[in-house]
Amino acid sequence: MPLVDPYLKTSRAKVHLENLRERLAIFCENPCDFIREDDLKNQLHIVRMKVKDIPDEIPLILGDLLYCLRSALDQLVWCLAKINATPGYPEHTQFPILEQPDFPRFQKQTRGVPAEAVRVIESFQPYNAPSPAAVREHLLWRLNRLCNIDKHIRIPIHGVTGLVKWSTFVPFGAKDITLAEFDNNLVMKVPLARKGQMALNPRVPEFKVLFGDLCWKIECDFAGIETIYEFVTNVVIPKFTRFF
Repeated sequence: MPLVDPYLKTSRAKVHLENLRERLAIFCENPCDFIREDDLKNQLHIVRMKVKDIPDEIPLILGDLLYCLRSALDQLVWCLAKINATPGYPEHTQFPILEQPDFPRFQKQTRGVPAEAVRVIESFQPYNAPSPAAVREHLLWRLNRLCNIDKHIRIPIHGVTGLVKWSTFVPFGAKDITLAEFDNNLVMKVPLARKGQMALNPRVPEFKVLFGDLCWKIECDFAGIETIYEFVTNVVIPKFTRFF
């Protein structure tokens, strides 16, 4: 039995990945609003930065992407179990992704899979990582955890991060430009007398949407999601093509 279904799933995951890339690029072109006001009493010009709401479609596309990748792995194990199940129809199989060894669970999920393929599956287990911290950095652990968060808890949108640069005062020929900074409350204050020399809006050269969940201490940007996709598609699944 060829690996048609798993590859169809990863192909669909690629469609979602590119859609996610495009949607994030559009959002990050103009992710913030800047509200300006004068504080006459204290002779300050105040700028407040307000990050726009992340469009709902962005984390929803992520969920579809993650499910396709997780399904590809599960269907891979079913195909492996089907090799020797003639006649027969494997049940209760899935690709185990475990933080710590659990032989009964692992055995149940891989029942019927050729022994050599089982050893390959075992080599990809997060519990093989050298430390608890490394387990949570394992790409399959992240895939599985993000899927479970999205399915059982909440849409896994974590927040945003970015770099904002504002050339506060026009340099008037000077070599150095004074840069103003936003505080932790996303507020910046400059002397009111210098308001006229202030650029209208800052530059936002770097802005990222973060996916994950604070409780589970999982956080990754688009590059992290793309790395998970590449790992499943180009590393994990190809390891099993020799069995078919």
